[in-house]
Amino acid sequence: MAERMTFEEIERSFPGEWVVVRDFVPDDSKMIRDGVLVGHTSDRAEAHRLLGTFEGGFAIWWTGPFSHDFCGHLHLYTKHG
Repeated sequence: MAERMTFEEIERSFPGEWVVVRDFVPDDSKMIRDGVLVGHTSDRAEAHRLLGTFEGGFAIWWTGPFSHDFCGHLHLYTKHG
């Protein structure tokens, strides 16, 4: 599945899903310009399980509408081994 996609392509391709991206390139406002998609799922727990399957930085976000039980949109992380 490891395919480099732009933020807009990811949002359009996986509506209502959690997406996990690595090797991302942020813009000046820390939003993702593009990255390598490593997983997508509508299940939040499954998306978080994906995070342990690779080394290095990653971004995770929900492509669906905001809800009362989720107060974030985009999270950028650097994992240290």
